[in-house]
Amino acid sequence: MAYKINREAVVKKLHYFTGLTLSLFIGFHLLNQLCALAGPEAHIAMMEKFRKVYRHPVIETILLLVVLIQVVSGVKLLFNRKKKAIAEKIQMYSGLYLSLFLIGHVSAVIAGRLVEHLDTNFYFIAAGLNLNPATLFFIPYYFIDVCAVSLHIASLHYLKTKSKWSSYLIGGTGILAAMLIIVGYTNFFQWREVPAEYRQFIEKYAGKGY
Repeated sequence: MAYKINREAVVKKLHYFTGLTLSLFIGFHLLNQLCALAGPEAHIAMMEKFRKVYRHPVIETILLLVVLIQVVSGVKLLFNRKKKAIAEKIQMYSGLYLSLFLIGHVSAVIAGRLVEHLDTNFYFIAAGLNLNPATLFFIPYYFIDVCAVSLHIASLHYLKTKSKWSSYLIGGTGILAAMLIIVGYTNFFQWREVPAEYRQFIEKYAGKGY
């Protein structure tokens, strides 16, 4: 029994500390995504600055390991969790969605870079958010992801502090950010032009639309 308790404690610590690391990256990543409001050029310019750090082979390898540990430890903790308070349910289901999203998103980015030989910049995401029928999947897909990030953090914050209003603020800020990111990428739903190579990429996997 003692061994099981210690093992679970180790998993929790791994999940917590890798979560802090991943949260730092996600924070900068979401800041970059919000630059979409200023247009593709502003977004790409900010991305190029951030890439000097996170595209370094050592940093990128660490981030991939962090994602892997987060997903595996998160799923393990999910099945070990017994309490079902509302905040815990929010944390549980938002974490499950984030795990699925991270697997899909990281895989897509790696495939885009190594298989399709695309620069996974603004237009890599914009293709799915501006070209039908892909928009039917990718708009809710990305919107829910950003919401899940904030709700996961907000629920954890509440469980640790019992502060409702600050937790609401964290969750609400994330939902607002999700809306702004979608609005930025779609040019306020006026839809953006997507370069041919990205259009071909999204049509290859999501089908041709209009």
